[in-house]
Order: sequence, then structure tokens, then C-alpha cells
Amino acid sequence: MRRSIAGLSFVIAALLLALAGGGWWLQRIAFDTARSADVATDVLRDDAIRLQLARAVSREAAGLVGLPLAEVRATVERAVLSDDPGVEDALATLVANSHARLIGARDEPVELSGEQLVQLVRDERSAAVAPVVLPIEEVTALSATRVALGWIVPIAAIAGGVALLIALIAHPRKTDAIFGLGAFCIVVAVLAVLLGYVVPTFAVPQLSDEIWAAAIPAVANHFFPFVVAVAAVLVVVGLVLMVGSANARRRKLWSAPVSVGRYADQHRWS
Repeated sequence: MRRSIAGLSFVIAALLLALAGGGWWLQRIAFDTARSADVATDVLRDDAIRLQLARAVSREAAGLVGLPLAEVRATVERAVLSDDPGVEDALATLVANSHARLIGARDEPVELSGEQLVQLVRDERSAAVAPVVLPIEEVTALSATRVALGWIVPIAAIAGGVALLIALIAHPRKTDAIFGLGAFCIVVAVLAVLLGYVVPTFAVPQLSDEIWAAAIPAVANHFFPFVVAVAAVLVVVGLVLMVGSANARRRKLWSAPVSVGRYADQHRWS
């Protein structure tokens, strides 16, 4: 009975702790504005985002700098795609603020200051332009998910820890503990790919028509190789532990002494 409780507790602990780990990684990918700032150039490679930014800036700055609208727009797009450190710094702040606005972590509108405009328009006169406001609105579904994860992750971690403690108190067999650890590694690998890539890349864009929602898939794609590498290692470790546990259990069964009473009737004739 105690072994059954221990085994079940290990499974529950694995699921809850894996959910906590996967949810934590989803928070880092979809709701961490510092990460989106770090990959701002990847975010702004999205054609729709870059075009919206170029249109907003050129509409306000073209008249002041005395250049055609199309020319200013083309200049802004080239600046966005350049490797200029000044542009990258300006865009990092812009992307972080846009991301924060999108997920409900920022109430103020997203604006481009005169200093940022100079970096994009390549003309000092654009510093006199009033701050350009980008039409970015909060996505209710993303804001609700962000808040929900803030509760789910710690609760799942605590509940998983309690389940693990119960499993240990119930004195499980060593092979059961190893098997449970292997299952935990595999579940974490699956949730890492699911919550760290599939959900932010394919599910999040379906929640809203907001152009800047593409920022989240951009972050997920940037970290995809890392997620795959970690998941692959976890799967290999999990399989090794599970197979090793099964082999150890099998060896133990074969090496266990056979009860003499089983053959008592064979000696009654003597």
C-alpha cells in the first residue's frame, strides 16, 4: 500500500513540478519584457511591425525634415534593419515598452521620443517632433494569462514539492524513485517544447489581431534552439533512468531467493 502511495505521489509530483517549470519558462518567453528587449532586432524583422513603425514615424517627421514621406519611410526601415548601436538601443526600449503594453504590464501609451526619432530618421531636425505614439493596445487574453501564470507557477511548485515529500516519507523502492525521476525529466521536456515554443509561436498570435503580438513568437523563435537542446538532453536522461530502473527491478526479481515452501510437496515421498 505504501509503495502504491509513493509511486502515485511521485507521478503527481512529476506532473506538478513539470507544469511549474514549463509555466516558468512560458513566463520568460511570453511575458518577460527584458527578453524581448534583448532580441529587439529579431522582433522588428517582422514586416508588419516594421512597416507600422516606419509609417508612424514618417507621417510625423517627413514635413519637419522637408523630405517626401516615402523617402523618410524607407530611411526608417533601413535604420531598423541596420547594425547601428544607437538604433539598437532605441529599438530595445521601444520593443520592451510595446511588449509591456501588449501584455498589460504598462498603462502608459508607447511613444518614440525625439532622441529615438533622430536615430531612425537620420536627421537632427526630427528631435523637434512631438513624441510619436504607436497604436498598441493591451490584449486582454495575454494580460489574463500573465496574471494567471503568476499564481499557477508557485502553487504548482509548492503542491509538487508536497507530493514529492509524501512520496519520500512513504519509503518508495529505489527503483520506483529512479523511474519517477526519469518520467519527470520526460514530462519537463515535453512541456518545455509545448509551453516554450508551440504555445507562444502558434497559439498567442491567434488571441489577437494586434500587430505587435508577433513580438512573442519572435522571442520564442530566438530561443528555440536552446529549448530543443534542453528538451533533448532531458529526454535522453529520462529514458536512461527509466530503462535503468526497469533493468534493476528485473535483476532484483531474478536474484530474489525462491521460497522453499513452494517445493515442500516434492520432498514428501522421501
